[in-house]
Amino acid sequence: MIAGLKDIIDKFDTFILDQWGVLHNGGEAFPEAINALNLLKKHGKKVVILSNSGKNSVFSYDRLTESGISRDLYLDVLTSGDHMRDNFNSGKFKALGQQALHFQWEEDDTVLEDCGVQSVKAEQASFVLCCGVDRGNVEAYMDDLTIAYRKKLELVVSNPDLVAMTPEGNLKTCPGAIAMAYQKMGGKVHWHGKPQKRIYDMCKTLVGGWDNAVAVGDSLEHDIAGANGAGISSLFITSGIHADKISGQDSIEKLARQYKVSPDFYIDWFKQ
Repeated sequence: MIAGLKDIIDKFDTFILDQWGVLHNGGEAFPEAINALNLLKKHGKKVVILSNSGKNSVFSYDRLTESGISRDLYLDVLTSGDHMRDNFNSGKFKALGQQALHFQWEEDDTVLEDCGVQSVKAEQASFVLCCGVDRGNVEAYMDDLTIAYRKKLELVVSNPDLVAMTPEGNLKTCPGAIAMAYQKMGGKVHWHGKPQKRIYDMCKTLVGGWDNAVAVGDSLEHDIAGANGAGISSLFITSGIHADKISGQDSIEKLARQYKVSPDFYIDWFKQ
């Protein structure tokens, strides 16, 4: 366990930060996180935000600014949504067609234009595009998923997270939970973002490379597993989505074994 970034700051030239659960929970930025970002800037560290968000990086710039994190405190942002858009634009999903059964957040259709597809009903769909959970829970999607599975449609998910923290401290369902349900049915799923190794390769290119990088995040399944798979160090934030299962070092080690990951460091909050 470390007391703050000061304990490890000299070990790394690049800090790869998760957004939700590390910098904010959808509302105002955590004051300690802003102080930590200022410390990294003072020491000349490369800071990149790697977020499992179905939105693109431009949306993240705006959200971070609104939360109180100024643009000069980080080098850039890369999202799982960017990863997905890159795959569509490179032609990887050309064989899936252009008729998408689209699951979204609050009638946000911008991703359709970004990916060159259109939204249709389940009966007309050639694939499933899972970008949001505006119906509230996975159960509300089971009828559509059953139709999709019967048609042997493949599912593309923009955000692999199962849950995320809300500003009130609760957990909300994320698109990854729908994708996981479909995969358990036997459906084929195309995952993006953490822990996929490809997004770490994209991240390394984005920042111009690194000598020693550390990934900071609150999800053992995504942030820590992704860092392990990419061969970089990791710092686990214990106050995030696993907080209700953590009571001390023994519980952290038990969780790590459960998720088959190995965080190098852990801390309660992202702080200097």
